[in-house]
Amino acid sequence: MATKRTRSFDANPAEMRTTEAPVKKRKGFSVGPANLPDGTYRRKIQLANYKKKKNSAQKIKSDLIQKAKVKKAYAKVKAEQLVTTPRRPTYAVAEEDDGNEKDKGDDKSLQAEPATLDLHPDRQAMLDEPEPERTPKPERAQRHDGDQGRRVRKPKRSAFSKEMEIAEKRRQEAEKRREEREFKQKNREAMTRARRPDRNGKRRLGRESKVLLDRVQRMVGQA
Repeated sequence: MATKRTRSFDANPAEMRTTEAPVKKRKGFSVGPANLPDGTYRRKIQLANYKKKKNSAQKIKSDLIQKAKVKKAYAKVKAEQLVTTPRRPTYAVAEEDDGNEKDKGDDKSLQAEPATLDLHPDRQAMLDEPEPERTPKPERAQRHDGDQGRRVRKPKRSAFSKEMEIAEKRRQEAEKRREEREFKQKNREAMTRARRPDRNGKRRLGRESKVLLDRVQRMVGQA
């Protein structure tokens, strides 16, 4: 049986790897004028991009022209100033510095002199004049009755005065009911003790009469 023929890249895989073309990375899809169909929108985008590039180039050009103009004007002004103003000699500058130092020294000496304490003549004359007597102010006539002259103000009514009155009334009624309840309780207990018979089995009329008298007095007092 005949042997199977081997392929060239199976026999030498390293050679196959070197001879193969490198794999190119695919770029993503970009949305732009190149991928748009030919029409109005594509032409609009192309025109806008062209105008933007033109404007940026125009702006750079105008900035460069303006800077060149400013430099030229500055150089011209500087040259004119150097021509018109003569150069001062060095000894004149030194003399001026000495004069400035001298003026400063004079100013310091003037400031160091103490101020005089003499007053102005007009001021001295005003102080020497005798002081005029002040006329006493008329005192207000005192009222004999101070209470009559004052207006009696009524106390300001509180915003919750009505509610406070109702609450006070309810409190008094509750206190009255409580006292009535306590009196009835005490009177009932006293009557119970008074009705107990003595050792001989007789009623204690004196004690009962005292309890009844207290009850009558309370009823009369309430009336």
